[in-house]
Amino acid sequence: MALKFDSTQPLLIPLTQDTISQDVQRITVHLAIADISLENSMLSLLGRDARFSVVKGSIGYSAKSDVRLVDEVPDPAQQRKLCELQPPKLLFIGIDNSDESLIEAARAGAWAFVSEASDLGATICSLVKTEGSPLLKQIASSESGSAVLLHELSTHRNDSEDVTSEINSLLDYEIRILELIARGEPSKNIGVAVGLAEQTVKNYVLKILDKTQTHNRAHAAALAAQRGWLSPLDSM
Repeated sequence: MALKFDSTQPLLIPLTQDTISQDVQRITVHLAIADISLENSMLSLLGRDARFSVVKGSIGYSAKSDVRLVDEVPDPAQQRKLCELQPPKLLFIGIDNSDESLIEAARAGAWAFVSEASDLGATICSLVKTEGSPLLKQIASSESGSAVLLHELSTHRNDSEDVTSEINSLLDYEIRILELIARGEPSKNIGVAVGLAEQTVKNYVLKILDKTQTHNRAHAAALAAQRGWLSPLDSM
């Protein structure tokens, strides 16, 4: 399309270009989705949105991305080999909001969960801005599902590695911080509960991630629950 004013040259504006969003910093999204049809659908959806820059497949692990979309639990061995210094926030895509889907997202170490029918773009933008884990808050606020979810996470699975044999290297106050994280509390609220400054809590969280070799708060809480390190739900 060309617009022409008096005494000027034509101004060319590509029909596919969103001129309103030119100055908005794009969010880099990595599609690490196993389902090919779902990957193509997400690529088509996000690729038309000026807010996002999309990479997919193995190349996405070497690119610095803000959010990584997954639809299954990542391979722990592969994750350890990647050794990403600043791993992106994981957004798990499920088929529904059932307890089973939330359990799978928690096992994946996801920060947030979204169903295919949800507003994916808005969820990604919100996830980039948030400090806490929307997934853990969703689990903690579920009257019927939270007990089931924590029980499932703390139950040994025959088809997975023997996580219950792992030695707990966390100190008592680190466990207390993790329990509050599992309830979806942000650093500020945790600091009030345990009598520490917000920044001090964040420093402890980094130590917890290092000790547990996990990628984020949600992943650490899920791992601790799987290994039976957290108190039962009704005593938290």
